[in-house]
Amino acid sequence: ALTGGNQPGVGTGGIESGKIALVAAATPAKMATMPNQNRDQPTWHQVAMRLAPSRSYWLVTTNADGSPHAAPVWGGMVEDRLYIYSERGTVKARNLARDGRAVVHLESGEDVVIVHGYLDAVGLPQAAREVVNALSSKYDQPDDAQYLPSSDDSFDVLYLLLPEKALLWNLADYENSQQRWTARASL
Repeated sequence: ALTGGNQPGVGTGGIESGKIALVAAATPAKMATMPNQNRDQPTWHQVAMRLAPSRSYWLVTTNADGSPHAAPVWGGMVEDRLYIYSERGTVKARNLARDGRAVVHLESGEDVVIVHGYLDAVGLPQAAREVVNALSSKYDQPDDAQYLPSSDDSFDVLYLLLPEKALLWNLADYENSQQRWTARASL
C-alpha cells in the first residue's frame, strides 16, 4: 500500500485522484524497503567502479519550485571521482547554481547504483586536462566528439560529485545484492 501523509491526491490507501493508474503487482512488497541486514558496506572505490563504465547517467536536481528535474548526462571517472559537465544556461546547471544537491543514477534499472550528494562546480572542463582526456577515452565513437568539452567550448562548467550515500543492488538478486554506502561510515 502507498502512504502519502499530507500529499494532495495520496492517502493511506493509495492514489485517490484516479488520474494515475498503478499496478500493485509491478512492485512487490519485498522491494518496498532495503533492510541491508548483515551486509558489508561497500567502499567508495567499489561504488565508483560500478559507476565508471556507464555510458550515460541520470542526473536529478531540484527546480526552484522544489520539483525534481531529471536529465541524462555524460560523465567520467578520474581517481574514483565522478565528473559531469554541462552548459551554465541549462536547467540542470541553473538548478545546481542555486542548490547543489543532486542524485546520480545509472541508466539501468536492473543493475542499480543511486548516489545522493552534491555537485560542486570546479571550473571550466577545458582546464581539467585529466578529466577531458578521460571523457575522450570513454566516449570514443565517431559521433561522440561533438558532444565533448574538448570539441565544444559551450560546455562551460565542470562538476565534481561529492557523494554522501549510495544505494546499490542487482534486480535479478535483489534480496542478496542490496548494499548501502555512506560517507560518514567511510571516515
